[in-house]
Amino acid sequence: MTAKKPDASHKKVTSYNETAIWTTFPSMVKWLQQDRNKVKTQAERIEFHERNRGINATIVLLSAACLEGFLVECLNSFIIGSRFAPHDTFEGRLDHAFLKKVSRATFKDFPELFTLTLGRPLEEALDNKPLIDGVRLLFNFRNGIAHARSVVYQTYEDDLEDDVDYEIENQYEKIHEYLKQRKRIYRHEELFKNEIADHFAGFVNPYIDAVVPLLPVPQSNNVKILVALAFRSPVK
Repeated sequence: MTAKKPDASHKKVTSYNETAIWTTFPSMVKWLQQDRNKVKTQAERIEFHERNRGINATIVLLSAACLEGFLVECLNSFIIGSRFAPHDTFEGRLDHAFLKKVSRATFKDFPELFTLTLGRPLEEALDNKPLIDGVRLLFNFRNGIAHARSVVYQTYEDDLEDDVDYEIENQYEKIHEYLKQRKRIYRHEELFKNEIADHFAGFVNPYIDAVVPLLPVPQSNNVKILVALAFRSPVK
């Protein structure tokens, strides 16, 4: 029988070390795009078709993970040092409760958490609807891939020899409609094409650049350093 792990929730933290992982994703996405684009000839495209689909799915996953890690970093910037807060005061318990909530947060939790820190959700603070919509769809796309949901097109037509219209099942329905409106996909084409993966990956840097100025000083200082590390750029 495994011994029960002792409850450490009220132990006093004396030191800790934190290493960001989301900062590694932009360079990984860039490397995947370069490696993918090495496939040039028709024969190579046929041979590596499935590999490229996997690469593009990975690019979408890493892009969403990068943004999620960045947003958590922004929230954590408001509670730097809270791990050392005492548990026997109201303020200390609030700090620990917020830290715990952020550590378990998913994308759907961010509006509430940013309302607590900034006074309003990011979607209200950002004045760029196409960017907001694109990032929302990026996370929607990520959810389907993360659960390995197949892309299913289906039709109700009896005569399959004509130019049949297919509709996509609801897991990727919003993604398909979004891409169709922007003329990036036609009917039942492949979702995991290079240009589609790159389209969604292209939201990462602009979104981060739009969010960082919303953070007050000094909260923004540490985040700026990590953003510069992620994109190998000077700190602004």
